[in-house]
Amino acid sequence: MSNEPAEVAEVADDDVQRLAQTARSAVWALRRFGEKEAGLSRLPHSEIEVLRAIEEQPGCTVSDIARVLNLQSSNVSTTVRHLVDRGLLEKRSDPSDGRSFRLHQTPVAERNNQKIDEMWADGIRSLLMGMDPEDAAKLVEAAPLLARLGSMPTN
Repeated sequence: MSNEPAEVAEVADDDVQRLAQTARSAVWALRRFGEKEAGLSRLPHSEIEVLRAIEEQPGCTVSDIARVLNLQSSNVSTTVRHLVDRGLLEKRSDPSDGRSFRLHQTPVAERNNQKIDEMWADGIRSLLMGMDPEDAAKLVEAAPLLARLGSMPTN
């Protein structure tokens, strides 16, 4: 192995701005598309973020979510209460600490996530089928690079 520093790609500020704006637009468009096509009611952004955090870490606590999302525990508690009222989250007693509870998505929330994933896949399939085959192949090949955008730290 060489001790040489890795080469760093030079990227123009304009290109960075364009990529950031495109990524942001794509994220919002996909979220709206999936919810709308799946026939689900639109949830506030805070509720979507809490559901996503619990999907990624089932059995987490309000404090865990607050830390991950960099929010106040009181705000997360309010959001969790709304999601429980909507039937999308359930609180389960923590077996190691009876004063605490763990959060889990309900079967309804899990089905909603599956519906949204299916709608995204159908929409993307349709989009790719309508594209020039070479462009479609480039977009598919870029998936691992796009995944790196999704791994940006959130806190």
